[in-house]
Amino acid sequence: MENNIAIRRIVPNIYSDDVEKSRQFYAEFLGMELVMDMGWILTFASAENPTAQLSVFENNKKEPLNNSSIFFSIEVSDVDKLYESAKEQSWEIVYPITNEPWGVRRFFVKDPNGATVNLLTHLNE
Repeated sequence: MENNIAIRRIVPNIYSDDVEKSRQFYAEFLGMELVMDMGWILTFASAENPTAQLSVFENNKKEPLNNSSIFFSIEVSDVDKLYESAKEQSWEIVYPITNEPWGVRRFFVKDPNGATVNLLTHLNE
């Protein structure tokens, strides 16, 4: 089944009990660039390949993703179309489609293995 939605990037996400220690590991040890710092989330990218990214979330035990040990983000071209498709196909939506104050529109859905997938698009595009 073709859905005509472009996958722009896939980003693994990690929860951290020590965000500063994670910053030291990924930026200082591995030499990745800190491309986003919102305090509660840090995103690092490879200098040679900026789409090779990793995000570190502060482990606040309240985020809806905390009920999944594995989660990742997929940036797509049409998140609304995928949201409607997820509802039509009865995939388990664990966070409804939402415009977030930091400029993304997203929803979370469980894959068949129990991993939480954060599907998103940037609102400024």
